[in-house]
Amino acid sequence: MKAGIWTVGVALLLSACGFSPYSHTNVERRDPAIELSRATLHVTPERGRDDTLFVLALSGGGSRAAYWSANVMLALQTTFPDLDMLCEVDVISSVSGGSLPAAYYGISTDAKPCPGSAAQRGYGREWDRAVVRRLMRKNYINKWFGNWFWPTNIAKYWVTSYDRTDIMAQTLADNLYDRRPTGQDLKIGDLLPDRPYLILNATNGTSDSFGKSFTFTAEDFSTIKSDINDYELGRAVMATATFPAVFSYMTLKNFDKDAYTHVFDGGNMDNLGLYGVSRMFDTMETPIPPRVIVILVDAYTGKSGVDSHDWDSRKVSDFIVDSNFLDSSDSLLAANREKTLGEFVAKLTALKDGDSARKAHTIFYHVKFEDIKDDELRKEVTNIPTNFKISRPDARVIDKVVARLMTPDNVCLAAIRDILSGGDYLGGDNPTCTYTK
Repeated sequence: MKAGIWTVGVALLLSACGFSPYSHTNVERRDPAIELSRATLHVTPERGRDDTLFVLALSGGGSRAAYWSANVMLALQTTFPDLDMLCEVDVISSVSGGSLPAAYYGISTDAKPCPGSAAQRGYGREWDRAVVRRLMRKNYINKWFGNWFWPTNIAKYWVTSYDRTDIMAQTLADNLYDRRPTGQDLKIGDLLPDRPYLILNATNGTSDSFGKSFTFTAEDFSTIKSDINDYELGRAVMATATFPAVFSYMTLKNFDKDAYTHVFDGGNMDNLGLYGVSRMFDTMETPIPPRVIVILVDAYTGKSGVDSHDWDSRKVSDFIVDSNFLDSSDSLLAANREKTLGEFVAKLTALKDGDSARKAHTIFYHVKFEDIKDDELRKEVTNIPTNFKISRPDARVIDKVVARLMTPDNVCLAAIRDILSGGDYLGGDNPTCTYTK
């Protein structure tokens, strides 16, 4: 309690001086050059084959997306006994829920290191099937709610800029992105060097850049003259998942303009993580690798709107706050999703048909819930809500979907394995590969 009283006193004193504590946590970059970082748009195919760029895009969708993406990643390790395909991934681009396993993979260690990997120093965080599945199905809403009642958090929340987003960011850090057993929060500079490059995607909510992409990469941090490697990983992940009306903006100090940059849920700009991949392609120096693989793990359910059989559109909660704003947001996201997919396939097609410096054999595997032919199973999985928690029954449904799709019989995975073995994907003019079962 004394700590809470002390925090209140200091906060009130600073507020009286015209400064609000906890408005931001990023620091100024002293070196004008873009620092080396695993969080960057300037990537190279360092893992696996040096002539193949393998990209994994993980969509948003709360814990549904986190658990779904993590299980697909785990399946990539074991689908073919002779090849750990996750060890071949060079870049992960993620949004919202998909950012949870993406960032966790970046700071965790394997029981059996990838071929050619140096000894991993590690932080006591394991990339292990049982551990990962447990972490991705945790009820982070309950943990977040409980953290509101720490005396220091109560004080900071009411008299400083410390808000709901900050509390959830610390909740994620404590459960996923800290050193064990000391509990020291990990920063982006702590991403392990033998893990994929990481692109965490958010939406810029600042008045002069409203609606544009903002990534937690060295390139975008250079625009605000800030040090990307000093920024807390848990806060970056949370910034990609600050869903409007539930969470507040994540605020960064813009040291270049002595102003502030406010970012929120990346899904508002692109809920698939593909725009970050497109920016990466545009940033890459030529020539690009002759083979390009992109797997999109998409947690989109398409379940929105009011049932046509309901005579009253309201739910119980709508008598207090009408939730139709969520449907309006979903309708915009759905339209943006189709546009993003179309533009991305066009970009890959352009690479396939490009000149010698920008020409590559490309394959795009979009793995999604719609690929399930079983109507009952597809209905079950599309009914899983978007939230920072997932029930055990819902997790088991996703387990069934992964077991159905991620098999050696999957022609898309087989084609990717062939590419990783030195072959080219000759699937015709359209780089998109589809597998349903």
